[in-house]
Amino acid sequence: MNFIIAPSILSADFCKLSEELKKIGKFPDSWVHLDIMDGSFVPVITFGSPLVKSIRKHSSNIFDVHLMVNSPEKQIPLFASAGADYITFHIESTNSPLNLINEIKNTNLKTGVSLRPSTPVSLIENLLPDLDLLLIMSVEPGASGQTFVESTFDRIKFIKAIKERKHLNLLISVDGGINEQIAEDVIEAGADILVMGSYFFGTPFEEVENFINGLRNKNTP
Repeated sequence: MNFIIAPSILSADFCKLSEELKKIGKFPDSWVHLDIMDGSFVPVITFGSPLVKSIRKHSSNIFDVHLMVNSPEKQIPLFASAGADYITFHIESTNSPLNLINEIKNTNLKTGVSLRPSTPVSLIENLLPDLDLLLIMSVEPGASGQTFVESTFDRIKFIKAIKERKHLNLLISVDGGINEQIAEDVIEAGADILVMGSYFFGTPFEEVENFINGLRNKNTP
């Protein structure tokens, strides 16, 4: 199976982030998912661009900055200069998504849009040709360790069908509650990227490594 893992460092041990980044680096094609929360768009505050800048030198993996903030346009220059490769903002956080998309593109970064489980996917359908990434939240943004929302499967399939019909160069990422019980089903539904937090950092690494490598080898001739 072909897929990318994107461990979220929000679930990592912040006392040894460089070691946690080395775990991610054992999968050379993996991404680092960076959850930026402002205490306003969601009730939790996490970290900002200084931390991203400080860990950038410890990882050669792709950095996807997931902005769960109000006024995301204020954050784009900060995270662009901190070392982001992708910047993903929430459709619910702006009335001018195309302006934000163009602003991100003007920094020569890849552009992503995310949506909450309750937001209709039809709301972003017209934006898909302009995006590099669509991040489908399979839990409510703001806290780790939540249970995967089952309706996410239908949402992934809906976007995959549009992607194939319109021949879009779009990555489908899924974030929230992904573990060894549902990862395969998420990939089969059409996900390209699995954002893993609690499972990746809360499970003995040898088990995680064996599971991911085994899944990648599944159905492979």
